[in-house]
Amino acid sequence: MASNLPFDVYALLNFNDAWDASKVQMLDHLVALMYTNDVPQAQRVVAHEVLTQVKNHPDSWRAVDTILATSQSADTKFFALNVLANVISTRWLVLPEQHRTGIKNYVVQLVIKISADEQFATTQKHFLTKLNETLIHIVKQEWPHSWENFISDICGSSKSNQSLCENNLRILKLLSEEVFSFGSDYMVSSKVSRLKDSLTSQFATIYELCDFIFKTHVQSPGAVKPSLLSTALGTLANFLEWIPLGYIFETDLIQTLLVHFWDPLEYRIECARCLNEIACLHEGVQQYQPQLVRCFQGVVEKIQQLPENTPQASAVFQGPERTFWEVFHNQVALLLTAFLKHNMAAMEAQQDYMVRGITYLVKISMGPNEETFKICVEFWQTFSARIFLELQQKKVEKQGGLLLDLGGGPSDIQKSSAKRKRYQPIITEVCHVLISKMAKPPEVTIKENEEGHIVRAEEEDTDEIALYKMMREALIYLTHLNPEGMESIMLQRLTQECLTEGSAERWSPTLLNRLCWAIGSISGAMHEGDEKRFLLSVIKDLLSLCEMKRGKENKAVVASNIMYVVGQYPRFLRAHWRFLKTVIFKLFEFMHESFPGVQEMAVDTFLKISQKCKRKFVTLQAGEQHLFVEEMMSHVAQDISELEHLHVCTYFEAVGYMISAAASDDKERLVAQLMQLFNDKWASLLQSLSSSASAEILQDQQVLRDISLILRVNERMVSAVGAACHKQLAHIYYDMLKIYKACSDFVSQSAAQQGSMVMGHAVVRLMRNVKRDALHLVQTFIDTAAIESTSPEVGLSTEQLAQRFLPPLLEPVLADYRSCLPQARDAEVLDLLATLATRLSESISQEVTKIFEMVFECTCDMIKGDFQSYPDHRSKFYSLLKAINEHCFKALFFLSEAQLKLYVDSLIWAVKHEQPQVADSGLQILEQFIERLLSGPPQVYGPFFQQYYFTLLQDVLCVLTDTLHKAGFKLQQQILLQLINAVESGLLNEVYTKQRVMEFLFDLIGKSFPTLHRSQVEIFVLNCFNKSRQPAVFQQHIRDFLIQLREWGSHEDALYEDARQDARQKAQAAESQWRMQVPGLVPQYDPIRISLEADMDDV
Repeated sequence: MASNLPFDVYALLNFNDAWDASKVQMLDHLVALMYTNDVPQAQRVVAHEVLTQVKNHPDSWRAVDTILATSQSADTKFFALNVLANVISTRWLVLPEQHRTGIKNYVVQLVIKISADEQFATTQKHFLTKLNETLIHIVKQEWPHSWENFISDICGSSKSNQSLCENNLRILKLLSEEVFSFGSDYMVSSKVSRLKDSLTSQFATIYELCDFIFKTHVQSPGAVKPSLLSTALGTLANFLEWIPLGYIFETDLIQTLLVHFWDPLEYRIECARCLNEIACLHEGVQQYQPQLVRCFQGVVEKIQQLPENTPQASAVFQGPERTFWEVFHNQVALLLTAFLKHNMAAMEAQQDYMVRGITYLVKISMGPNEETFKICVEFWQTFSARIFLELQQKKVEKQGGLLLDLGGGPSDIQKSSAKRKRYQPIITEVCHVLISKMAKPPEVTIKENEEGHIVRAEEEDTDEIALYKMMREALIYLTHLNPEGMESIMLQRLTQECLTEGSAERWSPTLLNRLCWAIGSISGAMHEGDEKRFLLSVIKDLLSLCEMKRGKENKAVVASNIMYVVGQYPRFLRAHWRFLKTVIFKLFEFMHESFPGVQEMAVDTFLKISQKCKRKFVTLQAGEQHLFVEEMMSHVAQDISELEHLHVCTYFEAVGYMISAAASDDKERLVAQLMQLFNDKWASLLQSLSSSASAEILQDQQVLRDISLILRVNERMVSAVGAACHKQLAHIYYDMLKIYKACSDFVSQSAAQQGSMVMGHAVVRLMRNVKRDALHLVQTFIDTAAIESTSPEVGLSTEQLAQRFLPPLLEPVLADYRSCLPQARDAEVLDLLATLATRLSESISQEVTKIFEMVFECTCDMIKGDFQSYPDHRSKFYSLLKAINEHCFKALFFLSEAQLKLYVDSLIWAVKHEQPQVADSGLQILEQFIERLLSGPPQVYGPFFQQYYFTLLQDVLCVLTDTLHKAGFKLQQQILLQLINAVESGLLNEVYTKQRVMEFLFDLIGKSFPTLHRSQVEIFVLNCFNKSRQPAVFQQHIRDFLIQLREWGSHEDALYEDARQDARQKAQAAESQWRMQVPGLVPQYDPIRISLEADMDDV
């Protein structure tokens, strides 16, 4: 491959000869290949391979100075600095001292050379930033033990040159971030603690530098570069969260910021950042409350001087001006909310300033920036909750009660109080803002997933959903504080924005949606009588709007909002039967509407109402002749005539929830009555399948779709009604299994004749859907019936359920699974078995050996070849293992030796898996398996650990120390702790001694990580056992060790001697303490016994 290039690229790997300009040109060419688009892939592969080898070569750092001095390519210079940073981070401690000193001096001089020249520093800005980061890598290795004067040197040199000073401040900021923000990720805890202490103790020098810059600017305006002042403020903001509080509150720092850096626009944002860091302080600031209050007053006074309505007006600004105001208002929002969240009581004592501050926050909330709005919403949620809970507490104290009345009754919440009066205008404005910007609530979509199951999928958590939740809570609290005001605002907006003149110009679907989302969000916050009046007004206005609007699209928008609002107020619906009945019949009408989305929302609303109001439909209501659920049976066929299959299933699920609330004696009758329509279809299908042409009929795609629909409708009914469907399931069960077998046979024969390509054929896909639907139906029934098996309507025990439904099921399903081609195996079989193991554990335990034989081994063969194939089988396979581990644990030890080994190997293989979900499943199962094993009798866990202990220990350490499985750290170290604790506590004395395990660990780690010094390995192993009884300390010990692995070598061995001796002494003391508790275990003349008994001479 290298022949495609005009030179021998592997010459770059020779570092025995000095590098010259020709080698640098070769490197330039290789680096350029990585950043050029139209490059042959072969050349790019070679370039990547060689550059990686150059970077990792132990002597590559020797060429860095030549590359930086000779190369004209910015990319090559960055590569050279990456090489240097890699050496500093991983091999620094094994370099000879003169080389370390040479590298340090070279980097320092290069930084000074570039940063001292203002023009050069500007043109080489990005390179200088990378160079600063390289210097920080050195500082973390050398300071403070080998470079004590670093802080004083860098601060001292800063006063000689403003450009140099500006860069030095950036370096100090980087150091602060590395130590305080990211230190725990890259350095051991003891080193982080040492660096923090050093930086804190030497901060006086840094503060003097910042103070010198600020005072020079104040005394001689224009003498200090604006960019230096901005950098100084930015660096100070980074320091303020950790420096001693005296530097903030016992100096004139706050006054300097407010007087000299707030008004000039070029410093205002950085000034606000500094003040925000001060406002966020809450630990240890109690003694500085007066200074903190004066700071808040000063900030509010400055805000009052800002132009009126700037937050709203910034939406019309363009370019840099808009960016400035958006960033500034974001900082002001953070600043004000920080003061009020962390020191609310002190700020509220300043009533005038408090009101003025949050009034401006309302204005900021109206601005266009979404991130700033989220900050404000979070505050309004906290603020409104605080006021409400304070008023409730007063009410509780007055009544002598203990419970909060969250139902929104009349009471003291609506009575005047000084605080509520003071904030009332602000609360009203906040209501207007939140309603006008209401976020969209999470949607529920009815869909068919990859396995063919019908699911109601909620949106995954997104920023908008999180915002909706915050806004909803804020509106709930605000409604409690002023229900009449909230009602008035919402009805007024509904009238103004939706009904005035009915003109198209004023019609805004977006505003209507937001308003209805807000109306739906406050459900339950008003007193029931108030809620009734409010909701009737809302529905009346929305119905009027629906009549006024022309065009299907506009009507659909209004209709969907009516359905949404109605669905959010089940309390109102339960209390008003006629209205509820009207709504349900309106939903039946919408189920015939062809406009996209309307049918889906109609059946979804029908389902939600059925779940919340189910008892109303199975109770005879005043003025009615029949139960509603019986009345609607007569028009089920009409209701579902235009619905898609997915929506038909949801419809039956909704009716199922109604039936679930019926009396026990009525459930089976109602289920049979409702399912008559599909039972007739089932009988008709069976009749046609019983003819001589049954094979051809079963291959009819429409027949297969009809069978799928019947099975899915039954499954949705079972999920809603539960065990009362057992007769309905029994009615179709045996015929369903016959169809299952017929489909299995056809798929297997087709695959045998035509190969795996047949899986894509439409008939085969539909048959596999039928099989999946049958499995899912049984799984759902077992899942619900086993829980309800003691209820009177079932009359079946768990054992009887198992006897009735398992024997005819397992044999054909397991045999089909094993005999199929891998591509034809249904992952739902594994799902079903996991459910059986969970719900029918005693019955299925007898079948575990058979399951392992028929399912386990062939599934392992499918998924062990790589990490990507059969992802569904992979995840469901480990779900099955988890269920067996939890509910059929004892059955595992009746497996043959080969099967048990396969079980353990599969867990280890999962632990090593590159997909986090699979690896996490493996870790969870293994952790629980070991825990349950160790809690059992020694005759069980002894032989097991005799065979697998060292294998488990080695493999867990393997994944713990590699870089691919960081996400599983918590469980990995937990399993390691279990294994070590089992030895430390003496549980495995008959298997392996503590000394044997320690020797194994020492040899394993020493061979696996030759970069570690023997003393480091010894300390690690000793402390694994010393700290095994303190889980949190053990976890930190493992974390520190993993960070150590990134560095080669160590400081002088003497630096580890104290830690090693300390670890030995703690180990000996722990062992002695344990041995002394056993009479006679310690020899009579052991020094430990003598020293302890000497203290008892006087007793």
